[in-house]
Amino acid sequence: VSCERGCQNGGECISFNGAVKCLCASGWTGSRCQEAICPQGCRNNGACVAPGICSCPAGWVSGACHLAVCKLPCAHGRKCMAPNLCRCRLLCSGLEHTKKRKE
Repeated sequence: VSCERGCQNGGECISFNGAVKCLCASGWTGSRCQEAICPQGCRNNGACVAPGICSCPAGWVSGACHLAVCKLPCAHGRKCMAPNLCRCRLLCSGLEHTKKRKE
C-alpha cells in the first residue's frame, strides 16, 4: 500500500515501519481512507456514505435504515413493519390482523 494515488477524506500519508500508508481521519477506513464507518450499521440495503450516516432506500428511515415508513398510519394496534406494511405485534383490534397499505 502506498500513497501514490493520495489519501482521501482528510487522511494523511505517513511512513510506518518502512512502509508508506494512509493514516485515516476518525470515521474513515480503507487503504486510501475511502470507506466511511457506520458503527450502527446500515440495514435494509442502506449504504454508509459518511461517518455515522446511512443513505436509506425508499421506505426506510433513521440513522441505521431500520424504521419502515407507512404512508398511511397503521390502525388498530398495528405497527409499520416494512414499507407500507402494517402488522399486529401482540394484540390488535378489528377484523384484519395484517393489512398491506396501498401507495
